This record gives sequence, structure tokens and C-alpha cells, in this order.
Amino acid sequence: MSRRKLVVECSLVTILLFLFVVSLHLLPLSAWLLRSGNALLTPGWIIIPWILLTLHREPFENFGYHLDNLPRSIGTGLLVSALVLIPYFLLYRFWIGEPSLTFTGWQGVARWLKMCLYQFSAIALPEEFYFRGYLQTRLNQIWGRPYRLLGTPIGWGLIVTSLIFMLFHLVLAVNLWNVGIFFSALVFGWLREKTDSITAPIIFHALSNIALFSFQGRF
Repeated sequence: MSRRKLVVECSLVTILLFLFVVSLHLLPLSAWLLRSGNALLTPGWIIIPWILLTLHREPFENFGYHLDNLPRSIGTGLLVSALVLIPYFLLYRFWIGEPSLTFTGWQGVARWLKMCLYQFSAIALPEEFYFRGYLQTRLNQIWGRPYRLLGTPIGWGLIVTSLIFMLFHLVLAVNLWNVGIFFSALVFGWLREKTDSITAPIIFHALSNIALFSFQGRF
């Protein structure tokens, strides 16, 4: 496709998704409509790129949708998670206080494991499929990757995708945590470029959420 068509496609799809998220969180919808909308949104992050790439007959591998070099992708995701999250949550403990991670018997453990599974399958996977897989790749096709960060080629697609990702989260709540998501998204995007796969950003995304929710006792 021409650059103009790429711009139109990814802009239109992202704007429509943004308006859908806005309607779910800012309009006075009934509980049934809200549940239905959220139920559609999770698979929508995956289905929409899948349809577009199928219609254009584009290789899914070009968008990071593959399991090539899986051990390397998993290892990179885990290593970066340790390097970033351990010092981050040490500072979190110093700044916020003792974590609220407490388990009350097997039921507490079960709730925590359910939260972990949810973060991987319903949050990290679909969101990374769209933002780092589809959107960042599309923007790379438009602007290229003329720069390098820690030896990895990057472009404006990394920055713009991270900003858009932050805006989607600011719809949920305008606070410093959601503004800070921009910096997490930069790591997600860099991992996608480093490994040429969405596997590593999925791991880091999910572990970031799991660590935060565990520290806050939200499970």
C-alpha cells in the first residue's frame, strides 16, 4: 500500500477504537452495555488487525505475530522485566510504603493466579497485538526506523504508539500512574523492535501489571 493509504488506515482504525473506549468509560451506559462493550473490546484488539492483514494479504510475521526465536524473546522479556521492575518496586516500597500483598488461604492464592492469567490473556496479549504488533509496525512502514536505541533500530513509530497507548489509558483515569504508562510503553515498543516479536512486550506488560496489582492488593 502507498504511504497515504497506510496513514489513512491506521489513523481511522485507531480513532474508531479510541472513540469506542471513550464511549465505554465516559458515557452513561447501562451495566449490560458496558459489560458487552468490554467483552467486544478484548478480542477486538486482535480481530481488527487480523482482518486488515488478511485483506491485504500481508505476512503476519512482519508484524511480530510469530514464535520464531521464542527462547530468546522470552529470555529478553524476563531479563528486562527484572532489570526494570525490581528497582522500580523497591522505589515504590520506599515511596508508597509496604505492599499489600497478602494471601488468605488457598482462596487468596486462587484469586492471585486468576489475576495473573487475566493480565496475560485479556490485557497484555490483546493490547500488545494491536499497539506493538499492528500500530507500531504500520507507523514504522510510514516513517521508517532511522535511529538506534541501545543498538536497536527505532523510529517515530515507537514514540507515537507510546503516546497513543497513554491516551487510551488516560480515558480510564487522568492521574500520574496513567501518564507514566507512556514510559512503560516505550519499553514495550523497544522490546518489540529488539526481538522482532510481540512475545517479549507481552511478558513485560503482563509482569508489570501483575507486580503493580500484587503490591496494591488488587486481586
